Amino acid sequence: MQITSQTALITGSSGGIGRAIAIKLTQEGVKNIGIHYYARRDEAEKTLAQVKEVGGDGVLIQGDTADAERMKTIVEEGAQKLGGCDIFVQCAVSSLSRIYEHALATEVPLEKWQLGFDSQARAFFVGAPLAAKHMRSGGRILALSYNAGATTGGWQPWVGMGSAKAALESMCRYFAVALARDGITVNAVSPLSSDTGTLFGQFPVEGQQAVKEWASAGWAPMRRLATPADIANTCALLCSEEASFITGQTIIVDGGSSLMNPDFPLALQLPK
Repeated sequence: MQITSQTALITGSSGGIGRAIAIKLTQEGVKNIGIHYYARRDEAEKTLAQVKEVGGDGVLIQGDTADAERMKTIVEEGAQKLGGCDIFVQCAVSSLSRIYEHALATEVPLEKWQLGFDSQARAFFVGAPLAAKHMRSGGRILALSYNAGATTGGWQPWVGMGSAKAALESMCRYFAVALARDGITVNAVSPLSSDTGTLFGQFPVEGQQAVKEWASAGWAPMRRLATPADIANTCALLCSEEASFITGQTIIVDGGSSLMNPDFPLALQLPK
């Protein structure tokens, strides 16, 4: 795998999946990382320290990606400090308390539904084209999605984020066509729940345990949840020269869980 890009701006890289992506891209040769955070500067500094430990460098950029004007500034400030923006990864997500309401989809407050769109779909609509202006041919744009939430309706409280992720994946396809002539690829990466992800870690302990038991029972054929490293590895692959002809796709990283049939009992699908 060969990554020739020298600069990367990763929103939401103060911890979890974003931090793993920053470290992995550095290990694969990206020299300068824009580490974005909203409130946790101390955690962003930890990411920067780990990036330096593996031979890279970086800058810190603060801001709320749900604010459209601030999102513009995040990208422009990042590109200026980095001296360009060869890779742009949207990974930021609001805290659980800001976006989550334990209710039916028809009862979720408008402000929480709106925040899902503002922090995901609108942030990408604003940020990705701006980042592309600072890219050379061969630039890479990635958006972290959650395909299960975008294509199903069972997780009712997720209606705002799920709808926003569906819009995000759709935009990747539109932007992929628009930027293809410039040699820039645009893809979405859609992981299964990450057991050390920033958002997952905010759920009640009993909820986290239930999801882990669901995976280990076989609904995730590899018997585990995703790790930040699984997701970061996929992002690195899509940023490589070898992936230069892959664009407009949603790459699902779920250990095969989306292949299981919800209409049949698990015992009939995985006989012992």
